[in-house]
Amino acid sequence: MLFVVQLTLLVVVVNHTFGQTCLSNESKDDFDKSRQALTDVQENIGKVLNKLENDNKKTLNMFKDTLNTMGQKIKKLDTDFKVLGKDFRKTKWHKYNGHCYYYSSDTADWFTAERKCREIGGYIVKIDDKEENSNIAANRERSGSNNWIGLVDLKEGIWRWTYDQSKAVFLTWYSGYGSKGTGSNCVYLSGGRTSWLDYNCHAELYYICESNFCF
Repeated sequence: MLFVVQLTLLVVVVNHTFGQTCLSNESKDDFDKSRQALTDVQENIGKVLNKLENDNKKTLNMFKDTLNTMGQKIKKLDTDFKVLGKDFRKTKWHKYNGHCYYYSSDTADWFTAERKCREIGGYIVKIDDKEENSNIAANRERSGSNNWIGLVDLKEGIWRWTYDQSKAVFLTWYSGYGSKGTGSNCVYLSGGRTSWLDYNCHAELYYICESNFCF
């Protein structure tokens, strides 16, 4: 009887063991698959990290290049301003109300005068009000000289400043001037006065330049 019980227990254990062996094989397969999946995920994470690292390097290099370019431009701009400052001091610009004015020592037709003003870092003068006009007239180095200003009516009767193409608001014409016809499209500041005259643009006169930057 004891032997039968022992034999029965042995069979049960064997059967249980074989059953567990089959389950372990399935579990092992699942485990292997899961492990492979994790390995794949790990590899993908590695690829993503490498890509991010490479992208970050590219972005960083791009920023470095941009900053270097900006630095070079700022350095050049600083050099240009220094050169411009030397030119301003050399050409004797006169400061008034935050702007600078240059009174020419040579004469030129209006178009040449406008070009020369741009070449020295300014523009042919724009006069906005009575106070500015009076100051400019009073500071002329050549008393009594006629000076081109930046006012034209290339469309007859419509007076505009060439600096910004704005219509003139302040006008101070000498008696009888301001409507002399198509042969008188440019304006000069009258010598010895503060009034303006429209005249032939090809006449050679002194001229006044203005700049928004002062040193």
